[in-house]
Amino acid sequence: MINKVMRPFWSYDVQKTEKWLTHMAEHGYLLVKINRVTRCFFFQKGEPKKLTYRIGFDKMQGESLSRGLIAEGWSKVLRTGNWFVTSNEKQLEQIKTSSVREGIIKHNRIIMYIFGGIVSYFTIMAVLFLFLFGLILFSKDSQGEVVDSPYWIFTSLYFGALIAIFILGLYSVIKIYRTNKKLIYEKVNRNDLYKKTLCTDKFSKAEEKQLKRSGQLIKKRKFGWMYAPDKLEQWLEKMEEQGYNLYHISKTGTTFQFLNGKPRKVSYCADYQNIADESYFDIHRDAGWKSVFASFGSLQKWSIWSREYSENDERPQIYSDKSNQLKHARKIATAYTCLFLPLIVVYMFNLGLGFELIHDNNPDPLRIFTIIVMFLAILSFGSYSIRTWMYYRRLKKRIDC
Repeated sequence: MINKVMRPFWSYDVQKTEKWLTHMAEHGYLLVKINRVTRCFFFQKGEPKKLTYRIGFDKMQGESLSRGLIAEGWSKVLRTGNWFVTSNEKQLEQIKTSSVREGIIKHNRIIMYIFGGIVSYFTIMAVLFLFLFGLILFSKDSQGEVVDSPYWIFTSLYFGALIAIFILGLYSVIKIYRTNKKLIYEKVNRNDLYKKTLCTDKFSKAEEKQLKRSGQLIKKRKFGWMYAPDKLEQWLEKMEEQGYNLYHISKTGTTFQFLNGKPRKVSYCADYQNIADESYFDIHRDAGWKSVFASFGSLQKWSIWSREYSENDERPQIYSDKSNQLKHARKIATAYTCLFLPLIVVYMFNLGLGFELIHDNNPDPLRIFTIIVMFLAILSFGSYSIRTWMYYRRLKKRIDC
């Protein structure tokens, strides 16, 4: 007997789906097929079993599992497209080796970016509509008239579809972001990761206040350092040479605290990654680097690394190859340009409309204030993009020399 169950958003939370499959197996429903189009799971009724399921996504995964997974007790249940499902008769806490999650994380991130673009587009269009409607409504010379649409049903369906797409996109972005966060840290306890990656030798609040009063602990703020990471690295290294040892960086990455200690040679590296899982941190830690900051944003995955070295040694670098350095700088510039350029275009369009309305009508304080705000936004976003490409140019010039 085949039973069919629909789960439309099963891939948004594979860990929850795996637990559900385990629960179904305990009641005698064993997975035999997944239809990715209809989002349906098909089960064969049989004897109840205690199985641990693992869902994976890999374009290169073959029909057979690796020897390590087979030796651990894993067996392949099915494969549909790039998705595959494996099962194990061992309990989860007894399993040491399982399929990796990087494929799911990357797949989810692509979907999240697509829906994020849709949500951003709808949000910008809504703000633009409200802005224009507000200008017309509060205009002194405006004369508005409401006209009933003969096609109100189609208009309602159209706006209803837009609202449904917006809600679906917003739900997808939030759900996938949370799922990826859990997948990245499922092998490492979150508290343990913080201990491994961030500064842990911290004073109590009372001790910090006392150090601040005595001048031993100073606070500096750096805004927008991610648009020129090389200048941040130089600044931190210069502070270390002057005897100000980095103590802590705030969660937002804008506040830096230093202890008045001893001069030392420390190399700093601000690194940008699309996905930074536990293996990323392990690789750099094994190479002698210490992570002093790690962001958890969905659009900006920044981490700051430090490594102390002696006076006679060469300054260590995470990216020793020059081509990798340029590639990394180009990735930063391209990412922020793609992020800010659509906003600049929208604000420039709004700015043009604002000037046109002022030209056709008498200017009022609200319109003038709105135009000033949009002009400042264009300057800010434009400067951010320009700064990233100036960073790339400085690095390229330094390498060429």
